[in-house]
Amino acid sequence: MASQTPNSPADKATKKAADAPKRGIKNPFIYAGTVLLLVIVIIAFVFVPSVGGGMASGGDLSFGSYAGKNITYTQGNYLSRQVQTVNDALRQQGLSEQNFQFFAYQVWRQAFERTVFRFGVLDAVKSAGGHVTEKLLDKRMAENPAFQEDGKFSARRFREATMAEKLAIRDTLRDDLLADQYLSSVYGLNPSQKEIAFVKEMAKETRKIEFAAFPLSDYPETEVAAWAAQNAALFRRLTLSRITVPSSENDALKIRKQVESKASSFEDAAKAQSKDSYAEKGGASGARYFHELAGELEKKDDAEKVAALKKGELSPVFKTISGSYVFFRADEDASPADTAAAAFLKDAKDYVLRFERGRVEDWVAAKAKNFAAGAAADFAKAAKAAGVEAKSAGPFPLNYGDLAFNIYGQTVPLFKTVNVDAAPELSGASSSEKFLAAAFGLAPGAVSEPLVLGDNVIVLKVKEAGAALDEDLSGISLYYPYFYQQKLDGEVREIFLKSPKLKDNFMNVFFKYFSPKQS
Repeated sequence: MASQTPNSPADKATKKAADAPKRGIKNPFIYAGTVLLLVIVIIAFVFVPSVGGGMASGGDLSFGSYAGKNITYTQGNYLSRQVQTVNDALRQQGLSEQNFQFFAYQVWRQAFERTVFRFGVLDAVKSAGGHVTEKLLDKRMAENPAFQEDGKFSARRFREATMAEKLAIRDTLRDDLLADQYLSSVYGLNPSQKEIAFVKEMAKETRKIEFAAFPLSDYPETEVAAWAAQNAALFRRLTLSRITVPSSENDALKIRKQVESKASSFEDAAKAQSKDSYAEKGGASGARYFHELAGELEKKDDAEKVAALKKGELSPVFKTISGSYVFFRADEDASPADTAAAAFLKDAKDYVLRFERGRVEDWVAAKAKNFAAGAAADFAKAAKAAGVEAKSAGPFPLNYGDLAFNIYGQTVPLFKTVNVDAAPELSGASSSEKFLAAAFGLAPGAVSEPLVLGDNVIVLKVKEAGAALDEDLSGISLYYPYFYQQKLDGEVREIFLKSPKLKDNFMNVFFKYFSPKQS
C-alpha cells in the first residue's frame, strides 16, 4: 500500500525511526465463540501470543524468513517495534480493538510486511557491496539518544550501558545506514518536467456520452427453462453424507474400510475423523445439485459414480480439487429436479449467469444491437422504445485505471473520473479497453456497437468531444510527483513480497496463536 502522506516515500528514507512506510492488507476475520487467548501485553491494546510450546527455540515466534534470515518476534527486535508502531497508528485511525482478531491481524500483517521490506532492502544493499564505515558508526553512536545527556554525549551513560546493549544499538544503526543508502537512491528518483507535461497532455481530451444499459439479469425465464431442460442432468438432486480426509488417500481408504466392515458407523467415523463443516452432523451434507458436486471433485466421472449410488451405498475414495480425499454415502437415490418449480428456475438462472455467461451476453447483446441500429437519430426515444433508460456521463478524460494517490489519509484522483455514483452501470468503465476505445474512438454523434461491461451490455453515443478546463489540469503538476512516488513505493515493495527469497509462513503461525477457541 502506498504511503498516506504526500512526502512520506522520500522523507521516510532518511528517518531512522520510521523504518518503512505503512502497508496493510484488509482481511475481515470474525469468529464466534468464547475467546480464550493467553497474551503478553507489551503496550496498550497490542495482542501478543503466549510464548508457549511449539514456537521457535528460545521463545521466539517465527513467521518465515527472507534470504535465510528468520523473521521472528522477540521483544525489542525490529518486528516487535513495528508491531508497536502499527498498533499506535491503527488506533489513531480509529480501528477498534474490540474485534481482537481482526485488529491483531491488521497489526501483525503490516508489521510482518514492513519487516520483509527491511530485510529485503538490507539483502539488496549487502549483495551490491554496500557498507558503512566504522567512523560513521562511531559518530552515530555518540549521537544516539541512549548516550545523550543535556543534548551532549554522556561518557557516563556510555560506560553504564552493557556491552550487549551497545552492540545491539550499533547493529541497528548499521542496518539503518545501509537501508538509507537503498531508500535514498530509489526514492530519490523523481519525474522530469517533460514527463509531467506529457501526463497533463493525456488529460486534455474529454468525452461526454449518452448510454443505455441492458442488464444481463433480463435474460428471460423462457430461455433459462429451455436450456435447463436440455441440461437436466446437471440438476439431479443428490442427498449425501460425506467424510473428508485431508492427510492422504491411504488414510481415507482405512476409514472407509472401517465403515464398510461395520467396525465404525459412518456417523461416528465422520464425527471423529472427517475434517469438514459436516463432521459434527455425522457427515450429513443434505441435498444438493449434481453440478455442485461435480465442481468439487477432481474428475467429473467421479461425480457420475456418486450419482449412480443407491440408497445406503458407499462411494470409492475420490480426490477433490482442493487436494483432500473424500468418500460418500447415498442417503437417498438420486432424483431428477422439478423443472417446473419456481425455486428450480431461480437456481438454473443463477447457474446460467455464472457458468453460461457467454450465452446470456450473446442474447442481451442481440437485443442491444437492435436498439443501436436506430439510436443515432434520437437516442432517448430509441431507449424508451427498448424499455431502458437513456443516461448521460461526462465529460471525462481518458483515465485508464482511475489513477489516484493518497494524501493526508484521503484518496485523490489524478485525473477526473467517470462518475459511477450517478451512473453505476459504468462501474469498471475506466479499466475496459472496449469502452474507452469506443468513447474516444468514435466521432461525435456516432453510436457504438454493444459492449459488455460488468453485468450489463452497454450502447453509447458520443455527445461531445471536448477539452478539459485549465482548473482540471492545474493540480496535475502538483500532485503527479506524489502519485509517482507512491506507485514507485508499491512496486518496490512488491519486489520483496513476491521474491523467491521470501518464505512466508505468516498465515499458519498467526492463526495457530491468535485463533479463538471454544470454551
